[in-house]
Amino acid sequence: MSLRAAILGFLAIVIAAAAAGAWWLYASRDALVKRAIERYGPQVTGVSVKVKAVKLEPMDGRGAITGLEIGNPTGFSAPHALTIGEVRLAVDPKTLTSDVVHVKEMSFEAPSITYERGAQGDNLSAIQKHIQSQLPKSRGSAEAKKDEGAPQRKFIVDHVQVRKARVSYGGVVNADLPDLHLRDLGKKRGGATAAEIADEIWSEVSRTAIARAPAAIEGLRDKAKDAVERLRGLVK
Repeated sequence: MSLRAAILGFLAIVIAAAAAGAWWLYASRDALVKRAIERYGPQVTGVSVKVKAVKLEPMDGRGAITGLEIGNPTGFSAPHALTIGEVRLAVDPKTLTSDVVHVKEMSFEAPSITYERGAQGDNLSAIQKHIQSQLPKSRGSAEAKKDEGAPQRKFIVDHVQVRKARVSYGGVVNADLPDLHLRDLGKKRGGATAAEIADEIWSEVSRTAIARAPAAIEGLRDKAKDAVERLRGLVK
C-alpha cells in the first residue's frame, strides 16, 4: 500500500468516526440535556431535580421539557416543592453556540406548587436562599472560564410565561395564582448566568405564592365557619 493510499484511508476513518460522533451527539441531545438538568439543577436549587423527558428541535429553535419535579428541602414533609407538566422553549437557533444564548420565550404550563412552613421558615424561601447563595459561584466560574479562554455562556430571555399555576398550602387549602409574565431577563447586563435566570423566575413565583397565603388561609377559615354554621342549623 502506498503512503498516499494509507493517508487517504486514515483520513476516511477519521471522517467516518467524526461523522458517527456528530450523529451520536445529535441523536442523543435530548438525553444529554436531561442528564445535565438532573445533574446541575440540584447544585443551583439545593434540592433534587428530576425530568421525565426532553424533546429538542435545534433547527427550529424549539423544545419542551416534560415532567419537571423540584424536590423539597430537608425538614419539609411534601415530596416536591414544585412540579410542572411542561416547559416550552423557543430559542434563536443562530445563538445556540454563541457566548450569549437568545431565548425568545420560556413557558411554564400548569405548575403545581406546595407551600409549607417549618421551624426555619417556609420551603419556597429556603430554595430561594440556596439559589442566591450560588450566584457568586456561578459568576465566579464564568469569569474563571473566561480567563482560561473558554466562552462565557450566558442567556437573554425575552419572555417568561407562568400559566395556570396552583398552590397547595400545607396540603389543606389550594389556590390558583394569576398568570405571570416576566420580560427581558438578563438583557440589561448583556446576558445572565443560568443561576441568575433561575433566581429571577423563582423569586417571582415564590413571592406570588407566599403573598397569597394569608388570603387562602382566611378563605379556609371562612369555609370552616360557614360549615360550622350550617352544622348548627342542622342540629337545631
